[in-house]
Formats: sequence, C-alpha cells, structure tokens
Amino acid sequence: MKKIDNRLALAQKKLKVTFNNQDLLVEALTHRSYLAENPKKEITNEKLEFLGDAVLDLVVTDFIYNNYRKLSEGDLAKLRANIVNAEVLATIAKKLKIGEYIVLGKGAEHTGRKTDSILGDAVEAIIGAIYLDQGIDKSNDFIIKNFKSIIKSKYKLKDYSDPKTALQERAILKTSQMPIYKIVKEKGPYHDRTFHAEVFIGDKMLASGEGKSKKKAEQQAAAKALRLKSL
Repeated sequence: MKKIDNRLALAQKKLKVTFNNQDLLVEALTHRSYLAENPKKEITNEKLEFLGDAVLDLVVTDFIYNNYRKLSEGDLAKLRANIVNAEVLATIAKKLKIGEYIVLGKGAEHTGRKTDSILGDAVEAIIGAIYLDQGIDKSNDFIIKNFKSIIKSKYKLKDYSDPKTALQERAILKTSQMPIYKIVKEKGPYHDRTFHAEVFIGDKMLASGEGKSKKKAEQQAAAKALRLKSL
C-alpha cells in the first residue's frame, strides 16, 4: 500500500494535479494487463480512456476553432487529427514520465512502460479522471498546458495534412511510387485490439506504428516515416 501511495504522490506532483478522489488516479494508471493477473481488482483504465478521448477531442477542437479562425473546416479537422493521435499522446506521456507510474501485470512489465499505445491510453485515462474529479475547466487547463506548444508548432508549420496523405505526396514526388501499408501483428482481446502496421515503398520498410485500429496504426507508421525522413 505504501508503494502505491508513493507512486500516486509522485504522479500527482509530475502531473501538477491533486486529486480529490485518489481512486480515480489509481484507475487511470491501471492497465488491463494487471487485471488479467489480478481479476479480483476489477478496475482498468479503459473506460476512463474512452471518456478522456472525448474530453481531449472537445478541448482541442475548441482551442483551434477559437484561435485559428482563418482555417477552413477541412484544415481544422486535419490539424486536430495531427494533434489528437497516438504519436502525440505518447510524446506527452514520455514528457510527464507516465511510464514510471503505470500499474502493469508482470507479463507487461518488460516493455509496457515504453510502449506508445499503453502510454497514450494512460494520458487519455488521466484526462478522463481529471474531468470526473474536477470538471471540464481543470481538464481544459491540463490539456492546454501540455498540448499548447505542439498545437502551435503544427499550426506554424502548416502541418494540416494527415500523415498518410503527407507521406503519399512525398513518396510520389520523390519515387513516383505509392506507400504500401501492411498490418503485421494484432494483439489483445477482440474488443480491445492493438494493431501493428508497417509502411513500405517497394521492398523498403520505412517505419512502423501501432494503434487501436488499423487506420490509427497506419497513421502512426506514416507519421514516423515523415519524422525520420525515411524518403
């Protein structure tokens, strides 16, 4: 119990959020792999992740709508997609050192604290927990504080195109070939699958990515290929 209390205290210090209901933070940090090995605990962060995803989407949409009014509806949607995605969530998680505080099953301990999908899901779950504990205003403060620099950077760089479209345009320009995506691995229960995708130009594998849908996995692979300048 003392170990868990210390973990919660450190997590709240790093998040700069003090929870009224500590159980919500415990739930937000508990990955399903822990439940699989401790079925009597009966909590995982999946439902909070679902809620946090909706809150994050609303707050980011509100921010870009009110701050970038000259953008068209299409460009607003593309900008939001380049902010609310697995890669950005994992970046935020690493900045906040979320991996140090997640509660994992023993089988996931080896790689889970560095797995982008687990880290990103935890960020959304934490947002959901903040919303339930302290409401939309505090959720808004947390999101803007942690996402604002990324939002401004993507807007300044005119990074509106979704990663797959941007990679396709670059690939055609440089190689006259279309990127090919392959789903090479699926893991997790049927209702909560994680997909692993790889993107190729010809026989050359450019990058890989993972996500809770095939589309998200492909988007992450494309984003990594762009960031790594694989072309």
